[in-house]
Amino acid sequence: MASRQSLTVNQNLTIRLLRVLRYNKARIERAMALLPAEHKPLFQVLPFLLHINHPEFPGYVSNSNVPIGLNNFSFRDEIKNALMDFFPMQHVLIEDIKQIWPRQRAIDALLLMGSIGTIAQSDESDFDYWVCVDGKAHSPEALSLLQEKLTAIEQWVQDQYNIEVHFFLSEIDKVRNNDFGIAEGESAGSAQAVLLKSEFYTTNILVAGKAPFWWLVPESTTQQQYYALREHLEEGGSPDPDWFMDLGHIERLDPNELFGAAIWQLGKAMDSSFKSVIKMAKLEVFLENAENEQPLCNLLKKRVHNGDEAPGNVATIDPYALMFDQVIAHYEAKGDDDVVLLLRQCLYIKCDCELSKAAKDNEASFKRRIMIGYAKRWGWSRNDLMHLDNLENWSFQEKIQLFRRIHQFLILCYRRMSGKMPKDNQLVSQEDMTVLGRRLDTFYSKKPNKIEFLRSGMDELVYCPTVTLKLTRRKNGTSLWTMYSGDQLGKLNKSVEKTRITNAACLVRLMLWCICNRVIDANSEILLDYDTDPISESDLYQFVKHAVNLFPPVKVNSLPRTALISPQKIEACLVVLNFTTSRLKATVEDVVVIYSTSWGETFLANGVEALNGIWYDLQEMPAGSPCCAYVPHCSQRQRVFDTFCDTADHEFLLLS
Repeated sequence: MASRQSLTVNQNLTIRLLRVLRYNKARIERAMALLPAEHKPLFQVLPFLLHINHPEFPGYVSNSNVPIGLNNFSFRDEIKNALMDFFPMQHVLIEDIKQIWPRQRAIDALLLMGSIGTIAQSDESDFDYWVCVDGKAHSPEALSLLQEKLTAIEQWVQDQYNIEVHFFLSEIDKVRNNDFGIAEGESAGSAQAVLLKSEFYTTNILVAGKAPFWWLVPESTTQQQYYALREHLEEGGSPDPDWFMDLGHIERLDPNELFGAAIWQLGKAMDSSFKSVIKMAKLEVFLENAENEQPLCNLLKKRVHNGDEAPGNVATIDPYALMFDQVIAHYEAKGDDDVVLLLRQCLYIKCDCELSKAAKDNEASFKRRIMIGYAKRWGWSRNDLMHLDNLENWSFQEKIQLFRRIHQFLILCYRRMSGKMPKDNQLVSQEDMTVLGRRLDTFYSKKPNKIEFLRSGMDELVYCPTVTLKLTRRKNGTSLWTMYSGDQLGKLNKSVEKTRITNAACLVRLMLWCICNRVIDANSEILLDYDTDPISESDLYQFVKHAVNLFPPVKVNSLPRTALISPQKIEACLVVLNFTTSRLKATVEDVVVIYSTSWGETFLANGVEALNGIWYDLQEMPAGSPCCAYVPHCSQRQRVFDTFCDTADHEFLLLS
């Protein structure tokens, strides 16, 4: 009886395994179908580069102790062909691969997570890999060498193909215990652990190596049942325990992670607004249903195990669509039409399907089919689709309005959640909280004299290759400078209002805001409308050149952790003299002080007295970071600078 029961268990496990493998194969096929032709070989090349270590291939580490070798990885024809495409000069090594093939396998598995292989995959999608190893089997030095190799491969892909690849070195024991290190770069650290593992299980693709054992157990399995099934496997049996690794089980998500996860998503919205809207909404849906709803990964696994109600239909399951359906149903039930429309628009833009146009050569039918189904269900017309497909050509004001709606939703969602979520037992560490909190403060907070961030999250949509600057002289003697996108020379204000970017009484502030928010850079064409004396286009180009060099746009999520947990310091300072005053005067008529800090903030203040307020901080600036001064080119330039230096009580370098 016991043996018959054991046989039944094994048969069930084997059936589930076959369906999981079929689903995994379908996800890989989708990923490949959506990849541009020139990037497809990367899917084969990257695992190979982890498998070997040779000076003729990227990722080489000159230390034989570096852990290499992927479990269950074999040299197939598609890998050989991809290598020949990428490294034709190494054809001798590729033809005789045995001479560089490793004897041992130190890497248990390589898995992808995220949007790859889903409707959300686009040409800009990052490749987020988990490189799973047995941490106990390797010394800290060996793991450090492996990290060095991974970083070198990431850099090679970025430099050669302009694709973001992130390898997360994941020690199996730590992942099992929900230990994901510290919040740095792409890592959420303690901000979300079970939630991150749930997202991993929802979206992972096994590229090579051992599969997570989680995939084999039924979706309603308890922790005790999970490990009972794990122990049930017999070495050499079917399924063989050597085919799997134990990354841990998920029964329920932990509400105590919500606070950190919500802050993490607010931070991610700085770079990826459309995706973060949906993920923040997902957190709110989870909070509303924390007591009675299974994690999304378990619902997805149930569908995979069931063959989506019919064996062979697992290819119809899409993790991103499943998440979106769950989220949108919540807000539709609440009758929140504005939020529903925003979420639909964000999904459509994120998925980059462009249904109003003919299908792209590399566009997979599954993605287009799912998105067409959504558009029909929502009652969208072809004009609706054309409008969203033409996002790049929206007016500047239209784009900003969309981004305002996005960030307004994120903030309101966070506030609603803050009022409901438990705060006493939140799992995010104090240091991670400091890092994430300071990033949010840098991005969102308003402070006196601070250059505020334009909350876009998509730099390419706000960048203007050509801008026009106009001056309005008011009857009360004041002036207003306005920046417009495109060539608006000689055009009246009413006809160009949709192209307006921003305005300010201080020209230097207006220019700096545009630079800090990636609206313009040193390559932008700046057109100066009539009656703007004494400003010339040459003055503007010179200022932009120096400002871009001293105050390059800040990517808040890339601010170093060490800087954010240390006291704030001034990193760069520029004083602009007589920028909008007569070029004939030798006296200091106008002083604008600009400085940036180690926490990613840039400030601008008028008047020489502004220097007095930061005098102590200027003395602590890093070595090799001089305070600079810029004076527009004119006959009195040196005299103006010398006069300023006589009273500044600090050394300044005059920029040419």
